[in-house]
Amino acid sequence: MDLDKFLNLIATIIGALGAIYVMFGILSMSPDLMGRLSQSYWGFSVPQIEALAEQKADSIAGVTYVVIAFILTSVTIIFVPEGVRIFENKVVALALAAVLTGGLFITLHFVGKGIYRNQKVAVGKIFTTKYLEDIAKRGRLELSDKESLTAYARNLLDLDMLPNESVQSLLPRMAMSVGITLPENLDYSAFKPK
Repeated sequence: MDLDKFLNLIATIIGALGAIYVMFGILSMSPDLMGRLSQSYWGFSVPQIEALAEQKADSIAGVTYVVIAFILTSVTIIFVPEGVRIFENKVVALALAAVLTGGLFITLHFVGKGIYRNQKVAVGKIFTTKYLEDIAKRGRLELSDKESLTAYARNLLDLDMLPNESVQSLLPRMAMSVGITLPENLDYSAFKPK
């Protein structure tokens, strides 16, 4: 197989992977997910945050594939002379193309997962920051804040919760993870034994 044909084959495979990855955002919309996204939630919707973060990650990976395919095709057209033979056997060329694109797919898959997690936590920090600022303005915690703080910590910040962790321990950890300072005179009296 000639070098230009080989590089065009790889570019075609990568371009097709890019198109498929961009479509993941649409194809992943199952009836169950659409149902969960359309439900009402108080304060924030974890399924919606996860779906949007995953769509962004898949779109970034897909566009990356398309850009790589475009660059590879452009380089092949501009710089690679026709008729340069590098493989006598097409099976070897196809196997190498599969290995190269498979390696790229695996790499971008893990990069996409990292982007997803980053975006999910970034959105979670926005919601959590607003909630903690509301508590700071109020100057005190209510009993109802315990469940809310636990939900924010687990679902939005991916914080590991200690068994039976107190609000006095959890709240400063949450504030630190979003980068805000709580007032020192915050009233925890709702959680003190009577």
